[in-house]
Amino acid sequence: MELSDETTITVTRGELMLLTAGLTAYLTAFARHRDEDGGASHPEEEWVELQRRTGELIWRLEEAGAPPGSHIIHSAEAVEPGRP
Repeated sequence: MELSDETTITVTRGELMLLTAGLTAYLTAFARHRDEDGGASHPEEEWVELQRRTGELIWRLEEAGAPPGSHIIHSAEAVEPGRP
């Protein structure tokens, strides 16, 4: 089994919200950590990639939790998958 292999889980909409909030808090904590050491522990390229990958997951979670046919306004941390 590879890390890139897809998997399926079932969660409630409430759990989707918790996961999204947790990922957002993770990005905030990571940014604070980088600020504290001036980026010495994590170079800019790593930070940008982490924001992209985490943002894409946030986007997907927001899409999954929205009622069918609704207009979704994504959070500031969300990144549309596949965008450079």
